[in-house]
Amino acid sequence: MLLALTGGILLGAVFPSYSDSYSLYGQAFLYILIFVIGISVGASTETLRRALKVLKRDVLLLPLFSISGALFGGIIAGVLTGVPLKISLAVAAGLGWYSLAGPMLSVVSPAWGALAFLSNIGREILSFSLIPLLKGKKGPLVPMAMGGATAMDTTMPMITRFSGEEYVLGALYNGMVLSMMVPLLIGFILSM
Repeated sequence: MLLALTGGILLGAVFPSYSDSYSLYGQAFLYILIFVIGISVGASTETLRRALKVLKRDVLLLPLFSISGALFGGIIAGVLTGVPLKISLAVAAGLGWYSLAGPMLSVVSPAWGALAFLSNIGREILSFSLIPLLKGKKGPLVPMAMGGATAMDTTMPMITRFSGEEYVLGALYNGMVLSMMVPLLIGFILSM
């Protein structure tokens, strides 16, 4: 992942006029990833049936717990690092969506935008590292919460592998709700 980021930085520096095209390609790859995972779930009616059964209260409330946990972590991180509470909450409200959180906080300050980007990409990297280590020991919902907004795209293959295919729809739901909340939460926190 760090090699991909470094390669992207170098490519953007060499060909800056194509940066809008790169983000479009990235979005296309994410949609293809979601489409392929959908095919995997839909290919087996038994897997689809199990996936629909899993969408119960715990999964439906997962975005609320994910947001609460992230904001609580933001408060703790702010206290420990001396970052102003408003900024640490806004960074945490990125919920793993680094490509949005960074630019939104850059409006306040480029340094805070960089912090938001690095913190949220760090969340994704930690998710990639920790999900395989947990291997369901803490329950199948933990990988979805760890991935945050990325549960519907980049961390979904790992969630599928380690939580089970029946949690794909739950991961998609969690990621979609969190992704919709990111701009609202960051905007609200920054307006306080």
